[in-house]
Amino acid sequence: MRPAPLWRLAAAAAVDAVIGLAAWSLAAMWLAIAVLWVRRHPDALDLALLALGAGLLAVALHVAYHTVLVGGCGQTVGKMLMRVAVVRRDGAPPGYGRALLRCVGGGLTVLTLGLGRLLVFANRERRGLPDLIAGTRAISI
Repeated sequence: MRPAPLWRLAAAAAVDAVIGLAAWSLAAMWLAIAVLWVRRHPDALDLALLALGAGLLAVALHVAYHTVLVGGCGQTVGKMLMRVAVVRRDGAPPGYGRALLRCVGGGLTVLTLGLGRLLVFANRERRGLPDLIAGTRAISI
């Protein structure tokens, strides 16, 4: 099992980002329509709560997308297109728990402004912070 090339991982992440942005845009639009339907003239608090709700919706959709797809089949849509799979260190499927841990590790990477991704250059298996936390790795298939 060879580690996935970095360009494939980046391309897969870009595809997943486009899918996530499209899903979030539709969901956030319907959330805004619902708020405006209930409150014809929203005040500043209503708009602040709408913004908070849209942000929480983005996080929830991201976690659900990655946890369900990686946990269920080891691949997101982007990884499927780029022929990359996520497996445990022993080569077994990751499962939902490890997929959720990997997603939490991705959140920690965002909080460190991407420093967790630099770890891919520090080891042979190209494992970043999310993979180190979850005990997984991305391989070419």
